[in-house]
Amino acid sequence: VHRLLSDIIESHDLSFFYEVQKDSIKGKNGTEFAFKGLKNNVSGLKSLEGFDIAWVEEAENVSDRSWEVLIPTIRKKGSEIWVTFNPRFPDDPTYQRMVANSNDEDFLVKKVSWEDNPFFPETLKKEKDRLKNTDFVAYKHIWEGEFDERFDGTVYARFVDNARKENRICNVPHKSGVPVITAWDLGKSDSTAIWFAQIVGFEVRIIDYYENSGHDLAHYAEYVRSKPYEYSMHFLPHDSKHDRLGSKGSIESQLNSMNLKTKSLNAIRVSSKIELARQLLHECYIDNSNCKDGLHCLMNYRYEWDDVRGRCKDTPLHDWSSDGADAFGYLAQAINEGAGKLNKRRRKVSVRPIPRGSWLAV
Repeated sequence: VHRLLSDIIESHDLSFFYEVQKDSIKGKNGTEFAFKGLKNNVSGLKSLEGFDIAWVEEAENVSDRSWEVLIPTIRKKGSEIWVTFNPRFPDDPTYQRMVANSNDEDFLVKKVSWEDNPFFPETLKKEKDRLKNTDFVAYKHIWEGEFDERFDGTVYARFVDNARKENRICNVPHKSGVPVITAWDLGKSDSTAIWFAQIVGFEVRIIDYYENSGHDLAHYAEYVRSKPYEYSMHFLPHDSKHDRLGSKGSIESQLNSMNLKTKSLNAIRVSSKIELARQLLHECYIDNSNCKDGLHCLMNYRYEWDDVRGRCKDTPLHDWSSDGADAFGYLAQAINEGAGKLNKRRRKVSVRPIPRGSWLAV
């Protein structure tokens, strides 16, 4: 969007009026376009309260939590929020909030496609027709805005979809008297994600999820303690027990000093962690309200695409969905290694540890 507006300003000889900066475009009459990300800049959105219009592009990736921050921020009288997106799944937070439950008179919803574009070029028309003839399911999603039914390249989407069909994504209440375990994926520039689970008899019940960014460890420790749960253990990535430069000891020791009982998991291969997570998705129950942003991550977590070979790589893509998906993998690993008192009849998956002296892709 920044590049498009900059090109239009240049092509219309308006550079004398608009000053194009890295994160904004300012006009001499006081108008301003500001460009901000939603994923890791939620706290920074509060500076937008004086804006007339917030346009959220590619909004299929926006979490419910980000909407909860943005919507009340755009509160100037007469202000509007414009949302453009191509929905991937019916449960995407943006689709649920802006389309499925948009009966309020303040909402205007319109489905548009290539047919509504008066400037649609002939080159794209040929590409559209080619895809329509070769992959009609892909065509319906890319060009007609239908839901993506392919799950191509996704790591967990089919498994989450199957859990939903089996009614295992539902209301999963916290059971008092049963300890809760958590699994963390810790990020500094990225988000920190935490899954909360209970093991009740033969069942793994995932009752809560939290993700945030731009905060120190004390924030997450306080959030965990604020929940009405009794904890048995908080599981961390394998490198959490290592001291870090500029920090007061390891992540593990810092959380322990905040009265959280922690354990760093063993280092295993990414492929092993994915296999464990898929097994967990075959059997667990997940709360559809408290965990909706975590489920959104799991549905959108995908393998990286290899342009040279024309197929997916064996390694997942690191993007906005990675933090929640990685934390779920750590939860699955913790359960496989004996967290809680899961019935012994559950199959224990054999995983390959990282050999000494080798590199670990994270």
